[in-house]
Amino acid sequence: MDILNKAVQEKEKLYNACVEFDKAFLAEYDISDSYRELLKVSYRQAIAAHKTISYNNTLLFLSKECHSNGCIGTVDVSYPSIPLFLIYNPELVKGMIRPIFRYARTDEWSYEFAPHDVGMYPKANGQKYGENKREYQMPVEECGNMLIITYAASYYSKDYSLACENLGLLKQWADYLVENGYCPENQLCTDDFAGHLEKNANLSVKALVGIACFGRMLNELGQDGKHYCDIAKEYARKWESELVEDDHTLLAFDMPGTWSIKYNMVWDRIFGLNLFSNSVIQQDIKYYLKQQQSYGIPLDYRKPYTKADWELWAAAMADDDNDFETIVKLVIAFLNETPDRVPFADWYTVAERSNMMFQNRTVIGGLFIKILYSLH
Repeated sequence: MDILNKAVQEKEKLYNACVEFDKAFLAEYDISDSYRELLKVSYRQAIAAHKTISYNNTLLFLSKECHSNGCIGTVDVSYPSIPLFLIYNPELVKGMIRPIFRYARTDEWSYEFAPHDVGMYPKANGQKYGENKREYQMPVEECGNMLIITYAASYYSKDYSLACENLGLLKQWADYLVENGYCPENQLCTDDFAGHLEKNANLSVKALVGIACFGRMLNELGQDGKHYCDIAKEYARKWESELVEDDHTLLAFDMPGTWSIKYNMVWDRIFGLNLFSNSVIQQDIKYYLKQQQSYGIPLDYRKPYTKADWELWAAAMADDDNDFETIVKLVIAFLNETPDRVPFADWYTVAERSNMMFQNRTVIGGLFIKILYSLH
């Protein structure tokens, strides 16, 4: 109660401090006013939905799944959030994944792939998602996420010690993707609200990027990662031969006449992995823009909803900055005009501008992707 009273008493002082901070916010980056405004309404929320703690003298930075199921330390919530933290403090990204490595080593985790989370907030005492039933897991999703996040945190901190400490698990998950990631079985991905999907093309992209990231980590640790890098490149060539249809790529293998946003490709460009052809990426972006509605680009052809983070990840890869700006303005239009006056809702309808349940989540740290992209 004392701290609440103090906040009320110092309201004007705190408000003015925030205004001054916002004026100087991102001044060092050459970005549009509209994109700057979008990031201003994102960064506090992205940070606040975490808890920072010290465990055995190591930093942990645990997220909470706000307005979904309350899981703590969810890997596929950390994954979209990391652009903000990679820019300002990669050590926080390492703090996100340390609990996952620790939990994956315990007898409680019996699967060969990476966990989804480490408990239900505020207790990090074991995964609760989907009652731990195999059919509700995200095997390819979380393996890919852990490999990409670990490489990203190591790359931007210039310190590969965390990767070295967990190399056995990382290899296990990379080998899982080599075996199972190219054409995934029927399973959930991070967009679990859309349900299970077999042969998910965007999930396949994540697997290939994850495999290549593991190869890069091996190289940085003085080992030979060529095997994994070569597999990722071979798979990517095959992926393009099977999934490009006329002027776009498909939602899934063997599903002609479909499409989806391939947001996972952004790490291929950021890390310079060069798995996928820029011509394919640019063609897709032009196709996405043809699908735009009043407040955004649908995630795929099935439903008129989207995710703000994934829209910007796809748009960040555009060679034409005007294409990126177009999507930024669609998201801002949603925020300004939605009748749902709630904290930033990352999942929303693109025609009716309605919140689809999620709000106040860490994932909007992902909106900083364009700045991160400009640094690569």
